[in-house]
Amino acid sequence: MGGQNSQDSTLERRSLIWNDNNVETPDAPPAFSQAGEFEGKFFTRGCRGKIEEIQMYCRSTGILPTIILRFSAHPCIGPFYDVTITPGAPWAWVGVAFEEMWNYDSLFIWVYSVTNADWGYDAVLPYDGHLSLDAGATWADEAIRPFIRVVYTGETPGDVPVSGIVNTIEIPSIATQVASTVGINVPSGVLTEVCVAEGAGTMIEAKLEFRTSVAPTAGVAPPSVHYQLWLRADGAYASFTDNRELTQSCVATFGRSSVGEFWQCTVADPPYDRTFIRIRLPIKFRRELAMVAVQTTGVAVIAETHLFANMIR
Repeated sequence: MGGQNSQDSTLERRSLIWNDNNVETPDAPPAFSQAGEFEGKFFTRGCRGKIEEIQMYCRSTGILPTIILRFSAHPCIGPFYDVTITPGAPWAWVGVAFEEMWNYDSLFIWVYSVTNADWGYDAVLPYDGHLSLDAGATWADEAIRPFIRVVYTGETPGDVPVSGIVNTIEIPSIATQVASTVGINVPSGVLTEVCVAEGAGTMIEAKLEFRTSVAPTAGVAPPSVHYQLWLRADGAYASFTDNRELTQSCVATFGRSSVGEFWQCTVADPPYDRTFIRIRLPIKFRRELAMVAVQTTGVAVIAETHLFANMIR
């Protein structure tokens, strides 16, 4: 940590970080957007501390107005958190409490969705706007200033900037179930995306269940059937496994390998078959992690998924 070797550097700062025209309620902003999904604002330094509140200059235009903001350490990384702004009728700075430590020197906030609302901006230097046309995979600079502010307590007096990669300290993270789905229809022989987690982190475990038959024809599917689980990180396939790799056999209906397990069982009440694939691999992702399933029973079956990861926070 940097800063002066004095009392000033041991006390927290409490501040508002902003870059706008200092508009005040209920004045209209110079410009506004009714959509603006994936338009963001980048604060590049001095953001480490406790975020008390995130504010946006906005107004409602209909019933149930909402603006969902997401934020991360920089553009081109998935969301660490999201908050929901609920605008009122007049133009105003509308805030939402966050009350969490932010462990990064930079902060990137973007509009994820807008419903029955307008949000303000202007096109005055210094610009800090960014625009994505591919749902946050890449960002281009935009000559605007979105009217977003952040209220801080516990802000540091300034940290030592680091260039490159530091391996001695693990990035703060939390282990959690990041995504799950039920009732996903998986046609026979078709690559089908069954679960997607957004954010950045490292996978702990992926679990896929097929309900492969229903009474009165319950019975474990024959060994000739293939069950596959593909894992896709940030748009690129990072792992593939199937029942034969996990059982290390062309005929076994259960077994395990170094990365996970495969097993089948029949449930008596109500009668149906359950086919499981469970994978444990440290797959890292920056924006999203997706599970893609394939089965070759000859008919469509229902899938259920659970995805666990250490997420950057």
